[in-house]
Amino acid sequence: MKKILTLISLLYNVLFGFSQTNYYTTTKTFNEQGYTYQCDVNTKSGNIKLYNKNNKWTYVNQMKKGTNTPFYVTPENFSPLYVKDKNEAYNDSIFKVIVNNAFVNYKGKMKGWELNIITCTDSETGKISEVLFNFADFTPYATVPVSVYRQIETKLVGLKYTLTPLAKTLNYVYQWWAIEPK
Repeated sequence: MKKILTLISLLYNVLFGFSQTNYYTTTKTFNEQGYTYQCDVNTKSGNIKLYNKNNKWTYVNQMKKGTNTPFYVTPENFSPLYVKDKNEAYNDSIFKVIVNNAFVNYKGKMKGWELNIITCTDSETGKISEVLFNFADFTPYATVPVSVYRQIETKLVGLKYTLTPLAKTLNYVYQWWAIEPK
């Protein structure tokens, strides 16, 4: 019995020693090498929003140009904002490749947890101009340094979509993906 208790105590200490830091416990700004990220924490829900401080669309509603009315895709006004072409299939698969490559050092740790990636696409050019990340504070994503998210952002910004006529009437095009790194 004494050996079992000693073993349990030892395992507890080893696990405690290997636990990783949660980088995103409070709302704060990360000033890194050549870029600045903002981390906004909702303490009630535990939701974390992480984004480049230079983003201009993070807290701006998607709306029709020249109006102050938010635009939401609903069943009544549903119209795809991206043309279904080879670019969409390519971009969806490239998203997965980019995320998997960024999390290569975290294999297995993210199993069962999806990362929400939100993109803001320029309605004039069809190119992704901004990226932000949403995750809960109790998930493994909270233990991943800003540099990993920056790596994803730099690879996604500039990817191009063919926009529908409706999308071109918006201030920007909001899109999100829930991706579990493999």
